[in-house]
Formats: sequence, structure tokens, C-alpha cells
Amino acid sequence: MKKQEDFLVEIHTEELPPKTLLKMAEAFCQQIKDRLQKVDLSFDDIKFFATPRRLAVFAKSLAYAQKDQVIERRGPAKQAAFDATGHPTPACMGFARSCGVTPDALQTIKNDQGEWVGLTETKPGKNVNEILPDLIEQAVMALPIPKRMRSGDSPVQFARPIHSMVMLYGDKVIEGNVLGFPLSRVTVGHRFHAPDEFTILHAAEYESLLRDEAHVIADFEYRRSEILSAARACVELAFNFKASVLIDPILLDEVTGLVEWPVALIGHFDASFLKLPPEVLISSMQDHQRYFPVIDANQQLLPHFVVISNIQSKHPERVIHGNERVLRARLSDAAFFYETDKKESLTSRMDKMKGIVFQAKLGSLYDKAERISKLAATIAEKMQVNTAHALRAGMLAKTDLTTNMVGEFPELQGVMGYYYAQYDHLPDEVALAIREHYLPRFAGDELPEHAVSQALALADRLDTLIGAFGMNQIPTGDKDPYGLRRAAVGIIRILIEKKINLDLKEIIDVGVSHYTVTLENKETVTEVLNFIQERLRSFYQEQGVSADVFAAVAALNIWNPLNVNERIKAVQAFKKLKEAEALSIANKRVSNILAKYGEVTDALVMQPTFFEHAAESELAHQLEVKSKIVAELSQSGKYDAVLLQLADLRKPVDDFFDQVMVMTEDKPRRENRILLLSKLRSLFLQVADIALLQ
Repeated sequence: MKKQEDFLVEIHTEELPPKTLLKMAEAFCQQIKDRLQKVDLSFDDIKFFATPRRLAVFAKSLAYAQKDQVIERRGPAKQAAFDATGHPTPACMGFARSCGVTPDALQTIKNDQGEWVGLTETKPGKNVNEILPDLIEQAVMALPIPKRMRSGDSPVQFARPIHSMVMLYGDKVIEGNVLGFPLSRVTVGHRFHAPDEFTILHAAEYESLLRDEAHVIADFEYRRSEILSAARACVELAFNFKASVLIDPILLDEVTGLVEWPVALIGHFDASFLKLPPEVLISSMQDHQRYFPVIDANQQLLPHFVVISNIQSKHPERVIHGNERVLRARLSDAAFFYETDKKESLTSRMDKMKGIVFQAKLGSLYDKAERISKLAATIAEKMQVNTAHALRAGMLAKTDLTTNMVGEFPELQGVMGYYYAQYDHLPDEVALAIREHYLPRFAGDELPEHAVSQALALADRLDTLIGAFGMNQIPTGDKDPYGLRRAAVGIIRILIEKKINLDLKEIIDVGVSHYTVTLENKETVTEVLNFIQERLRSFYQEQGVSADVFAAVAALNIWNPLNVNERIKAVQAFKKLKEAEALSIANKRVSNILAKYGEVTDALVMQPTFFEHAAESELAHQLEVKSKIVAELSQSGKYDAVLLQLADLRKPVDDFFDQVMVMTEDKPRRENRILLLSKLRSLFLQVADIALLQ
């Protein structure tokens, strides 16, 4: 057997979920890679293959066996292992028995620290036949599959029922079973073009065999690039380079997970459907049919689409016609719903929300609309924008949930509300707020652009957090059915990135007051604030802000994220100064002294007459000077400038601690020094608790 050979494992299944196929394949590859490294089986390279009916991993030049292990077992010290006559002691004989040898087989192990009796053994490494079946089974069971299923009476659970498994090391089949399936060298081809079984003679032939004989492009990334190139090419040729295909990356991955042998075709739909909102057309094509829309040079939709077929038909016109017929039916329904919905204004739909339960303990959708309407108006007032528009947008924001169109296309909630608001001739700010208040929908998504939209987006998310925490529906582990983590991050991003100066404690207090039902959780406000702060911690961690910098600012319990952001930037800049470390240490010392000083001071203000050392007078003078400057800078939010000013205190502070004994027996002087340190401490706390900096 060669010392190194190529390795292949393939799981042949029923059609795997296309939306998660790539993630599953990457995880499978990573699991195998990590486990091979853990058991010390080296390889040159590793990659995955993924199609609708298979997951596979290929490792280039995988070592045949682990390296032999030299195991040294150390027993009693040599002087304790033998008696004066040279015979082994009971300790020595006991050690020998534990090693399975006689005392005369033991060796002397010597180093700088002394001599011992011991035994050196060479343990042969296990080979791939012994290691891989269990390793692969463990890797499969560790995959992130939310819902597993099994076939018939089989106890094996996977994302989809498994049909067979291939495992080859070079040209040899690894003997054994994985998940109850015997390992072989037989795979299957394309369901229609090559439904027969194919024998893999060598692991290295896998990809080329499937491509050349089985009509399967197994490499996910290559198949994705082929789909992209084919879609673009067929549109450019059909329209003489005057049109292009609209590619959504998420849809591209999903389509790649749907086909094994992609063929791009162009379809057409009636131009009269272009009267529908473009989002309706795009949703119909992308979300419902997995088609790629076609746009002109001005980014306007054309009555055409690209469909990626999984077969190379002898009659492609029939495939195109079938897809056109399906899309026509869906667009006809959409056109009917759109015209029907426009017969009833959004305002007239408000009463319908009373019959829709938002949450069993929190009332109807109408109740939520009333709450977010009032809260949006409060936020709008703080932002100095149109409160009347915020109030009205809040009441109408969820009315499109009662429409036929959103019932058929739930992903268009907010979007359809915007178009219906325009049709009802509502103010632009109101219409835009209905559309934008759902933003951001996911991590990295765009934010609402307009001020009223931002106020409504904040109100909606804060109301959801208050209601969920108020009824003790708090996220645990990876379970977050109400999307509270996403809501909290949305609040943080809107406030910071749109530079909205808002005290969340004040706003949450107002939000709680709008609930007509009694909230079960009496600590709702505190818990919501702490929850948002934890999200804020993660938000900064992702940006590379160190934990101590965040902790220094968080210690002040400031509930204005924009203000927190300015302080964090200032502390980050301060931490780079040469004075930062010494001042942080001094602040720790001051903090400890003040925390341990349990007496109540009789003195209320510092008395210069009690200064005993020049360092006391100098520090007091510097604090007086800096206090006035810091007060003005803090008031204007120039926290970086505040910390630059305070950096000048390094020498006076160092001199103070070098020359002055704070805890003197002289009570008036001791209290005077405590007051001086309290003033120093409060001055730094204008920005952050720099004592927490590491």
C-alpha cells in the first residue's frame, strides 16, 4: 500500500435542500478536515463536491496511516526501584506488572533531574481502514442540519434519506459501514441523462467521470460559475448586448443547488404585466419560480426571464413554454390581487387589523399599530421631524398585511403598503415610512433613509422587544422565534449609523406606558436595556473593539448608543497614548482606595490649608483648571478632546502618589485627600471608567 493516496467519500441521497446545500457541503468538508488533522492523517489539499443528490469530499494525497507513537512510561525513581541487594522493590514490580512486562525488561530513564525506571514502547499508528469509517460517520452526525429525516424503518437520520455511500482510498474501497450503509465504489449519474450506476475506479477520477459520462458537474463553485456565464451569455446574444440578466447571489446559490447539468434558456411574458410594481415581478420570478429577471440598459425590467433547466432537452421550446405558462398564471393572479386591493384604501383597512392577533397576551395587530404609532411620534419629536406623519405612518404601517397581494407574496409586506399609500395619495413621508420601517431585514442590509421611516423602524422594534420581554418570551440559546436579536441590532445600527441622539431608557419607559395590558415581567425596562447592551457588545466585538474598551464605557450605564459610540472612539484613541497605561493604573488605584474607604467624610469640600505636600496643591490646581475645560468639551460631546486634556494629568497624578500618603492618621488631611481623589475620579468618569482598561 502506498504511503499516500487520494481519498473520496460520497453520500448519495434524495434531493437535498437547495438553500442550505452549500452550507452543508462546506461544513462536511470542514468537519472531515478538522478530524483528519486531529487524528494526524496528513493530506495535501481537500475540497468538497455538492449537487442536489450528493455530498462528497476529496482529499489529495491522504496519508495511509498515522505516524508510530513512541510512548515513554516512567516508574519509580531508580533508588526506590531496587533494594540494597539489587532486587526489585514492590514498587518496581507493581510498575512492571502495569506495563505487562517483567522487572528485567524495564529501562533506566535519565535526565538532568535524576534517574527512573521506565519503559519505552512504540505504538503503531492506525491506518485509513481502521480510522475513516468512524471518522466519516462522526463528521456526518456533526453537520448543522436543523431537521433530520429517515427513510422507512431505517434508524439513520439525515437531511434527506440516504441511498448509498462511496468511500475510496486510491483504487481501493474502504471496507466497512457508515450509518449502516455498506461502502462501495458505485455512484449514480444524472437522473434523466445518465440514470445508470457508474463504477469509480480511482478516487482521483470522480469529478471527471461524473462530468464526462454521468452528465453531472459535481463541483459546486464551478457549476455556479457556469450558470452565471450561461445566463449572461444567452441574454447578451439574444438582445445584442443591450440587456443584461439580474443576478441575485443568494438565488444563484439556490439554483446551483437545484441542478446537476445546467442549461440556460430565455422565456417571455406579456408586456402588460410590466404595469405591476417591479418588486412583484421580481418576487414572482426570483422567489417563486427561481428565474433570473432581465433588465435593459436603464435598469428597467423587460418582459423576459432566464430559467436554468436541469436537462439538455431536444425540444428546448417546450421547456420554455412550460415555464412561461407557469409564470403567466402567477402574474395573472398578482395583477388581479393588485387591482382588487386598490379598491380599498389603507385607512379603511385599519379595522381589519383588530381581527388579527399579534400575540395572544399582547392583543391584536391594531393594538400594536396604536402603540408603535404613539412611540414613533415620541421618537419623531425627539428627532425634530414631522410627528403627525410618524403618527399616521404608525397606524398604517401594518395595514398591507390585510391585502390579497401580501397574503400571496408575504415577502412584499411594506413594499405593497408603499404602493397602496401612493395610490391613496398619502404624503410621501408616510408612504416611504411604511416601506422602509422593515429595514434592516438582515445583517448588513440597508437602513431606512428618511427620518420618519427611522422613527417608525425604531418604534416597531422597541415595541416588539418590550412586548416579548414583558411576557417573558426571552431568547434562549439559538432560539429566537420573535427575531429579538435582529431587532436589537437593527435599533443599534439605525441610531449609530444614522446619528440619532436618543436615550433608550427614556423611550422604553414611554413604550411600556403605551401597553394597555399588564406586563408580567416587572423588570422589563432593565432587561430590555441589558439585552440591547449585550447586542451592542457583540456589535463592537465584530468591529474589532477590544472588550476592555467597551467595558470602560459600558460601566457608565449610558443608554444612548450614539453617545456610547462617540465615547468608544475616544477611548480607543486614548488607549494608544503613552500616558494611557499609567493613568489607567492610577485610576485603578484611586478606584480601590475610594471603594475601601468606608467612613463618611465630615468634610464636604477640599481645604487648601490641609495640603501638606506641593504635589497635593499642584494636583488640586490642575483638576480645577481641567474641570472647566472638560465640562465644556463634555457638553459638546468632544470626548476625544476630553481625554487628551486628562492625559496631561499623568505627571501630577504620579507625583501625588509618589509623595503623598493618602490614608494618613491625620483625619482632616486624610479626608481632604479622599475628596481630592474623588474629584480626580469623577473627572475621568466624564468619558469612561479607564480603570477598566487593560
